Amino acid sequence: MMDSIFLLTIGLIFLGALFSNIMKWRNKDRVLKDLQNYHTTIEMVGGKKIWGKTHVYTNGMELLFSREAKNAQGEPVNSYIFYNEDIDKIRAIYRNHSELSKENQAHRKREVEAVSNPGIILILNRKIRIFFNMFNDAIGEALNVFLSRMKGAKAGGMLLNTQSDYLKKMGTTALTAIGNTYDPILERYINHRVVVKLEDELAKDQFCGFLKEYSSGWLSVLDCRIRHKHGIALNDVERLALQRDMDFSYFLYEEDDGILALDIVVAYFGAEPLKLIAVKSNDPENRYHYKINKMLKHDQSISMTLDHLPQDSFKNISTEILPLEFEMIAEERREGDIPEENEIYQSILPDLKLEISSTHIADVYLPRSLATLRHGAE
Repeated sequence: MMDSIFLLTIGLIFLGALFSNIMKWRNKDRVLKDLQNYHTTIEMVGGKKIWGKTHVYTNGMELLFSREAKNAQGEPVNSYIFYNEDIDKIRAIYRNHSELSKENQAHRKREVEAVSNPGIILILNRKIRIFFNMFNDAIGEALNVFLSRMKGAKAGGMLLNTQSDYLKKMGTTALTAIGNTYDPILERYINHRVVVKLEDELAKDQFCGFLKEYSSGWLSVLDCRIRHKHGIALNDVERLALQRDMDFSYFLYEEDDGILALDIVVAYFGAEPLKLIAVKSNDPENRYHYKINKMLKHDQSISMTLDHLPQDSFKNISTEILPLEFEMIAEERREGDIPEENEIYQSILPDLKLEISSTHIADVYLPRSLATLRHGAE
Protein backbone atom coordinates (compact mmCIF):
# COMPACT_ATOMS: atom_id res chain seq x y z
CA MET A 1 0.00 0.00 0.00
CA MET A 2 2.79 2.42 0.93
CA ASP A 3 4.64 1.55 -2.29
CA SER A 4 1.48 2.27 -4.30
CA ILE A 5 1.09 5.70 -2.70
CA PHE A 6 4.77 6.45 -3.32
CA LEU A 7 4.53 5.42 -6.98
CA LEU A 8 1.32 7.44 -7.33
CA THR A 9 3.12 10.48 -5.93
CA ILE A 10 6.04 10.01 -8.34
CA GLY A 11 3.60 9.62 -11.22
CA LEU A 12 1.73 12.76 -10.18
CA ILE A 13 4.93 14.80 -10.15
CA PHE A 14 6.08 13.40 -13.50
CA LEU A 15 2.77 13.92 -15.30
CA GLY A 16 2.31 17.34 -13.76
CA ALA A 17 5.81 18.41 -14.82
CA LEU A 18 5.23 17.05 -18.33
CA PHE A 19 1.90 18.89 -18.68
CA SER A 20 3.37 22.08 -17.24
CA ASN A 21 6.36 22.05 -19.62
CA ILE A 22 4.17 21.29 -22.64
CA MET A 23 1.84 24.18 -21.80
CA LYS A 24 4.81 26.47 -21.17
CA TRP A 25 6.35 25.48 -24.52
CA ARG A 26 3.07 26.24 -26.32
CA ASN A 27 2.28 29.38 -24.35
CA LYS A 28 2.97 32.41 -26.54
CA ASP A 29 1.68 35.84 -25.58
CA ARG A 30 -1.86 35.83 -26.93
CA VAL A 31 -1.50 39.37 -28.28
CA LEU A 32 1.93 39.06 -29.92
CA LYS A 33 1.24 35.64 -31.47
CA ASP A 34 -1.08 37.37 -33.98
CA LEU A 35 2.04 38.90 -35.57
CA GLN A 36 3.48 35.52 -36.65
CA ASN A 37 4.81 35.72 -40.26
CA TYR A 38 3.64 39.33 -40.75
CA HIS A 39 5.93 42.20 -41.73
CA THR A 40 5.97 44.71 -38.88
CA THR A 41 7.74 47.87 -37.78
CA ILE A 42 9.03 47.70 -34.21
CA GLU A 43 9.61 51.05 -32.51
CA MET A 44 11.92 51.00 -29.50
CA VAL A 45 11.53 53.32 -26.50
CA GLY A 46 14.43 55.44 -27.77
CA GLY A 47 12.78 55.97 -31.16
CA LYS A 48 14.78 53.48 -33.22
CA LYS A 49 12.66 51.54 -35.74
CA ILE A 50 13.30 48.04 -37.09
CA TRP A 51 11.37 46.46 -39.99
CA GLY A 52 11.08 42.82 -40.99
CA LYS A 53 9.07 39.59 -40.87
CA THR A 54 8.04 38.63 -37.34
CA HIS A 55 8.49 35.22 -35.74
CA VAL A 56 7.03 34.81 -32.24
CA TYR A 57 8.34 32.30 -29.69
CA THR A 58 7.42 31.48 -26.11
CA ASN A 59 10.48 33.30 -24.79
CA GLY A 60 10.82 36.16 -27.27
CA MET A 61 10.55 37.28 -30.90
CA GLU A 62 12.76 37.42 -33.98
CA LEU A 63 12.58 40.00 -36.74
CA LEU A 64 13.92 38.68 -40.07
CA PHE A 65 15.43 41.43 -42.22
CA SER A 66 14.50 41.71 -45.89
CA ARG A 67 18.13 42.46 -46.80
CA GLU A 68 21.54 41.91 -45.32
CA ALA A 69 22.54 44.37 -42.61
CA LYS A 70 25.76 44.86 -40.65
CA ASN A 71 26.40 45.07 -36.93
CA ALA A 72 28.68 47.53 -35.14
CA GLN A 73 31.73 45.42 -36.10
CA GLY A 74 30.74 45.43 -39.78
CA GLU A 75 29.75 41.76 -39.81
CA PRO A 76 26.70 40.71 -41.87
CA VAL A 77 23.48 39.92 -39.95
CA ASN A 78 20.01 38.96 -41.20
CA SER A 79 17.79 39.17 -38.11
CA TYR A 80 17.29 40.77 -34.71
CA ILE A 81 16.32 38.60 -31.75
CA PHE A 82 14.25 40.02 -28.89
CA TYR A 83 14.40 38.10 -25.64
CA ASN A 84 11.86 38.88 -22.91
CA GLU A 85 14.07 41.60 -21.42
CA ASP A 86 14.40 43.18 -24.89
CA ILE A 87 10.64 43.04 -25.48
CA ASP A 88 10.25 45.21 -22.39
CA LYS A 89 12.13 47.96 -24.29
CA ILE A 90 9.64 48.04 -27.18
CA ARG A 91 7.46 51.16 -27.41
CA ALA A 92 5.04 49.97 -30.09
CA ILE A 93 4.67 47.47 -32.92
CA TYR A 94 2.94 48.52 -36.16
CA ARG A 95 1.44 46.15 -38.72
CA ASN A 96 0.92 48.45 -41.71
CA HIS A 97 -1.68 47.20 -44.19
CA SER A 98 0.15 48.78 -47.13
CA GLU A 99 3.33 46.81 -46.36
CA LEU A 100 1.83 43.32 -46.35
CA SER A 101 1.82 40.69 -49.05
CA LYS A 102 -1.42 40.20 -50.93
CA GLU A 103 -2.11 36.99 -48.98
CA ASN A 104 -1.43 38.60 -45.61
CA GLN A 105 -3.58 41.58 -46.51
CA ALA A 106 -6.48 39.18 -47.10
CA HIS A 107 -5.80 37.44 -43.76
CA ARG A 108 -5.68 40.77 -41.97
CA LYS A 109 -8.97 41.95 -43.50
CA ARG A 110 -10.69 38.77 -42.29
CA GLU A 111 -9.22 39.34 -38.82
CA VAL A 112 -10.48 42.94 -38.68
CA GLU A 113 -13.92 41.85 -39.95
CA ALA A 114 -14.14 39.18 -37.21
CA VAL A 115 -13.22 41.73 -34.53
CA SER A 116 -15.56 44.48 -35.73
CA ASN A 117 -18.45 42.03 -36.31
CA PRO A 118 -17.84 39.08 -33.96
CA GLY A 119 -19.82 35.90 -34.57
CA ILE A 120 -21.38 33.60 -32.00
CA ILE A 121 -18.41 31.18 -32.04
CA LEU A 122 -15.94 33.97 -31.29
CA ILE A 123 -18.13 35.30 -28.46
CA LEU A 124 -18.63 31.83 -26.97
CA ASN A 125 -14.91 31.08 -27.15
CA ARG A 126 -14.16 34.28 -25.28
CA LYS A 127 -16.72 33.53 -22.56
CA ILE A 128 -15.09 30.13 -22.02
CA ARG A 129 -11.71 31.81 -21.67
CA ILE A 130 -13.13 34.31 -19.18
CA PHE A 131 -14.51 31.36 -17.20
CA PHE A 132 -11.01 29.88 -16.87
CA ASN A 133 -9.56 33.26 -15.95
CA MET A 134 -12.13 33.94 -13.23
CA PHE A 135 -11.65 30.51 -11.64
CA ASN A 136 -7.87 30.51 -11.95
CA ASP A 137 -7.36 31.38 -8.28
CA ALA A 138 -10.02 28.90 -7.17
CA ILE A 139 -8.31 26.07 -9.06
CA GLY A 140 -5.01 27.12 -7.52
CA GLU A 141 -6.52 26.95 -4.02
CA ALA A 142 -7.95 23.51 -4.76
CA LEU A 143 -4.49 22.38 -5.83
CA ASN A 144 -3.04 23.64 -2.55
CA VAL A 145 -5.68 21.75 -0.56
CA PHE A 146 -4.97 18.58 -2.54
CA LEU A 147 -1.24 18.88 -1.90
CA SER A 148 -1.88 19.43 1.82
CA ARG A 149 -3.99 16.27 2.00
CA MET A 150 -1.37 14.28 0.13
CA LYS A 151 1.29 15.43 2.55
CA GLY A 152 -0.56 13.53 5.25
CA ALA A 153 0.15 10.25 3.53
CA LYS A 154 3.15 8.54 5.09
CA ALA A 155 4.70 7.23 1.91
CA GLY A 156 4.24 10.25 -0.30
CA GLY A 157 4.15 12.92 2.37
CA MET A 158 7.90 13.27 2.76
CA LEU A 159 8.39 13.57 -0.98
CA LEU A 160 5.59 16.11 -1.32
CA ASN A 161 6.96 18.15 1.58
CA THR A 162 10.27 18.53 -0.23
CA GLN A 163 8.64 19.25 -3.61
CA SER A 164 5.65 21.37 -2.58
CA ASP A 165 7.11 24.69 -3.83
CA TYR A 166 7.97 23.08 -7.15
CA LEU A 167 4.47 21.62 -7.50
CA LYS A 168 2.85 24.98 -6.75
CA LYS A 169 5.04 26.61 -9.40
CA MET A 170 4.19 23.80 -11.81
CA GLY A 171 0.47 24.33 -11.26
CA THR A 172 0.77 28.08 -11.66
CA THR A 173 2.59 27.64 -14.99
CA ALA A 174 -0.09 25.34 -16.34
CA LEU A 175 -2.93 27.60 -15.22
CA THR A 176 -1.27 30.71 -16.62
CA ALA A 177 -0.99 28.97 -19.98
CA ILE A 178 -4.77 28.55 -20.06
CA GLY A 179 -5.59 32.20 -19.45
CA ASN A 180 -4.16 35.55 -18.46
CA THR A 181 -5.22 38.18 -15.96
CA TYR A 182 -8.86 39.18 -16.36
CA ASP A 183 -9.40 42.93 -16.71
CA PRO A 184 -13.07 44.02 -16.39
CA ILE A 185 -12.59 47.37 -18.15
CA LEU A 186 -10.62 45.99 -21.09
CA GLU A 187 -13.03 43.07 -21.36
CA ARG A 188 -15.94 45.48 -21.56
CA TYR A 189 -14.47 47.06 -24.71
CA ILE A 190 -13.26 43.95 -26.55
CA ASN A 191 -14.44 44.15 -30.21
CA HIS A 192 -15.40 47.84 -29.75
CA ARG A 193 -13.75 51.01 -31.01
CA VAL A 194 -11.59 52.65 -28.37
CA VAL A 195 -8.94 55.35 -27.99
CA VAL A 196 -5.68 54.17 -26.45
CA LYS A 197 -3.17 56.70 -25.19
CA LEU A 198 0.56 56.00 -25.45
CA GLU A 199 2.72 58.38 -23.47
CA ASP A 200 6.43 58.32 -22.65
CA GLU A 201 9.54 60.49 -22.92
CA LEU A 202 9.54 60.14 -26.71
CA ALA A 203 6.03 61.39 -27.52
CA LYS A 204 2.34 61.42 -26.69
CA ASP A 205 0.30 59.38 -29.19
CA GLN A 206 -3.32 58.30 -29.41
CA PHE A 207 -4.67 55.40 -31.45
CA CYS A 208 -8.34 54.89 -32.33
CA GLY A 209 -9.36 51.41 -33.45
CA PHE A 210 -10.96 48.12 -32.45
CA LEU A 211 -9.64 46.54 -29.24
CA LYS A 212 -9.01 42.93 -30.20
CA GLU A 213 -7.08 41.38 -27.33
CA TYR A 214 -5.05 41.97 -24.20
CA SER A 215 -2.63 39.97 -22.09
CA SER A 216 -0.76 40.76 -18.89
CA GLY A 217 1.80 42.74 -20.88
CA TRP A 218 0.23 43.80 -24.20
CA LEU A 219 -2.92 44.96 -25.94
CA SER A 220 -3.80 45.16 -29.64
CA VAL A 221 -5.81 47.87 -31.40
CA LEU A 222 -6.81 47.07 -34.99
CA ASP A 223 -7.66 49.22 -37.99
CA CYS A 224 -6.18 52.50 -36.76
CA ARG A 225 -5.74 55.50 -39.03
CA ILE A 226 -2.21 56.68 -38.35
CA ARG A 227 -0.12 59.56 -39.63
CA HIS A 228 3.59 59.49 -38.94
CA LYS A 229 6.99 60.03 -40.49
CA HIS A 230 9.15 57.07 -41.40
CA GLY A 231 11.93 56.05 -43.74
CA ILE A 232 12.22 53.38 -46.45
CA ALA A 233 15.56 52.10 -47.71
CA LEU A 234 15.73 52.63 -51.48
CA ASN A 235 17.87 49.51 -51.93
CA ASP A 236 15.52 47.20 -50.01
CA VAL A 237 14.00 45.17 -52.86
CA GLU A 238 11.56 43.14 -50.75
CA ARG A 239 10.16 46.09 -48.85
CA LEU A 240 9.79 48.26 -51.94
CA ALA A 241 7.97 45.45 -53.73
CA LEU A 242 5.61 45.15 -50.74
CA GLN A 243 4.69 48.84 -50.86
CA ARG A 244 1.10 48.57 -52.02
CA ASP A 245 0.80 52.37 -52.39
CA MET A 246 4.05 53.20 -54.21
CA ASP A 247 5.99 52.05 -57.26
CA PHE A 248 9.65 52.90 -57.87
CA SER A 249 11.63 53.20 -61.11
CA TYR A 250 15.44 53.56 -61.12
CA PHE A 251 17.92 54.65 -63.79
CA LEU A 252 21.58 54.48 -62.74
CA TYR A 253 24.07 56.02 -65.20
CA GLU A 254 27.43 57.72 -65.60
CA GLU A 255 27.52 61.46 -66.35
CA ASP A 256 29.95 63.11 -68.74
CA ASP A 257 32.44 63.85 -65.97
CA GLY A 258 32.49 60.21 -64.85
CA ILE A 259 30.32 60.82 -61.79
CA LEU A 260 27.50 58.32 -61.19
CA ALA A 261 23.94 59.63 -60.80
CA LEU A 262 20.60 58.03 -60.04
CA ASP A 263 17.22 59.03 -61.47
CA ILE A 264 14.20 57.91 -59.44
CA VAL A 265 10.50 58.04 -60.30
CA VAL A 266 8.02 57.50 -57.44
CA ALA A 267 4.41 56.79 -58.44
CA TYR A 268 1.77 56.97 -55.71
CA PHE A 269 -1.56 55.10 -55.55
CA GLY A 270 -2.72 55.61 -51.96
CA ALA A 271 -6.00 57.20 -50.96
CA GLU A 272 -4.50 59.78 -48.59
CA PRO A 273 -1.93 62.44 -49.68
CA LEU A 274 1.71 61.43 -49.26
CA LYS A 275 4.49 63.86 -48.37
CA LEU A 276 7.99 63.14 -49.67
CA ILE A 277 10.43 64.85 -47.31
CA ALA A 278 13.97 64.00 -48.36
CA VAL A 279 16.45 61.35 -49.46
CA LYS A 280 19.22 60.75 -46.94
CA SER A 281 22.20 58.46 -46.63
CA ASN A 282 22.11 55.65 -44.08
CA ASP A 283 25.91 55.48 -44.12
CA PRO A 284 27.41 57.93 -41.57
CA GLU A 285 30.71 57.91 -43.48
CA ASN A 286 29.06 58.97 -46.76
CA ARG A 287 26.59 61.69 -45.83
CA TYR A 288 24.00 62.77 -48.37
CA HIS A 289 20.83 64.86 -48.22
CA TYR A 290 18.43 65.62 -51.08
CA LYS A 291 15.53 67.85 -50.07
CA ILE A 292 12.13 67.13 -51.69
CA ASN A 293 9.19 68.50 -49.62
CA LYS A 294 6.53 67.59 -52.19
CA MET A 295 2.99 66.25 -51.76
CA LEU A 296 1.66 63.45 -53.93
CA LYS A 297 -2.01 62.60 -54.36
CA HIS A 298 -3.51 59.43 -55.78
CA ASP A 299 -2.15 58.49 -59.22
CA GLN A 300 0.52 61.20 -59.17
CA SER A 301 4.25 60.72 -59.60
CA ILE A 302 7.47 62.62 -59.10
CA SER A 303 10.86 62.40 -60.83
CA MET A 304 14.15 63.36 -59.20
CA THR A 305 17.80 63.19 -60.12
CA LEU A 306 20.15 62.30 -57.28
CA ASP A 307 23.48 63.73 -58.41
CA HIS A 308 26.59 64.49 -56.38
CA LEU A 309 26.14 61.16 -54.66
CA PRO A 310 29.00 59.87 -52.48
CA GLN A 311 31.05 57.98 -55.03
CA ASP A 312 32.41 55.66 -52.34
CA SER A 313 28.96 54.09 -52.37
CA PHE A 314 29.69 52.77 -55.89
CA LYS A 315 33.24 51.52 -55.37
CA ASN A 316 32.23 47.92 -56.20
CA ILE A 317 30.44 48.83 -59.44
CA SER A 318 31.93 48.28 -62.86
CA THR A 319 30.93 51.10 -65.19
CA GLU A 320 30.72 48.54 -68.00
CA ILE A 321 27.28 47.44 -66.73
CA LEU A 322 25.92 51.00 -66.89
CA PRO A 323 23.39 52.33 -67.58
CA LEU A 324 20.98 50.23 -65.48
CA GLU A 325 17.21 50.63 -65.54
CA PHE A 326 14.79 48.62 -63.37
CA GLU A 327 11.54 48.88 -61.41
CA MET A 328 10.06 47.92 -58.02
CA ILE A 329 6.33 47.50 -58.66
CA ALA A 330 3.65 46.23 -56.27
CA GLU A 331 2.30 42.74 -56.92
CA GLU A 332 -1.16 43.83 -58.08
CA ARG A 333 0.33 46.24 -60.66
CA ARG A 334 3.07 44.06 -62.11
CA GLU A 335 3.01 41.09 -64.45
CA GLY A 336 4.79 38.04 -63.11
CA ASP A 337 7.30 37.69 -60.29
CA ILE A 338 10.01 40.12 -59.22
CA PRO A 339 12.90 39.82 -61.73
CA GLU A 340 15.82 37.84 -60.30
CA GLU A 341 18.30 40.52 -61.33
CA ASN A 342 16.67 42.96 -58.90
CA GLU A 343 18.48 41.13 -56.10
CA ILE A 344 21.75 42.01 -57.83
CA TYR A 345 20.71 45.63 -58.22
CA GLN A 346 19.99 45.76 -54.49
CA SER A 347 23.71 45.25 -53.77
CA ILE A 348 24.67 47.89 -56.35
CA LEU A 349 22.46 50.74 -55.21
CA PRO A 350 23.76 53.21 -52.62
CA ASP A 351 22.40 52.93 -49.08
CA LEU A 352 19.82 55.73 -49.27
CA LYS A 353 16.62 56.25 -47.28
CA LEU A 354 13.46 57.97 -48.52
CA GLU A 355 11.79 59.90 -45.70
CA ILE A 356 8.02 60.18 -46.05
CA SER A 357 5.05 61.32 -44.00
CA SER A 358 1.79 59.54 -44.68
CA THR A 359 -1.60 58.57 -43.32
CA HIS A 360 -2.30 54.86 -43.52
CA ILE A 361 -4.20 52.00 -41.93
CA ALA A 362 -2.31 49.95 -39.36
CA ASP A 363 -2.81 47.60 -36.44
CA VAL A 364 -0.96 48.68 -33.30
CA TYR A 365 0.40 46.45 -30.54
CA LEU A 366 1.21 48.34 -27.36
CA PRO A 367 2.84 47.46 -24.01
CA ARG A 368 0.45 47.98 -21.12
CA SER A 369 3.27 49.57 -19.15
CA LEU A 370 3.07 52.59 -21.51
CA ALA A 371 -0.42 52.41 -23.02
CA THR A 372 -3.75 53.17 -21.35
CA LEU A 373 -7.26 52.64 -22.68
CA ARG A 374 -8.63 56.14 -22.24
CA HIS A 375 -11.94 56.39 -24.15
CA GLY A 376 -14.66 54.34 -25.73
CA ALA A 377 -15.12 55.56 -29.32
CA GLU A 378 -18.52 54.27 -30.45
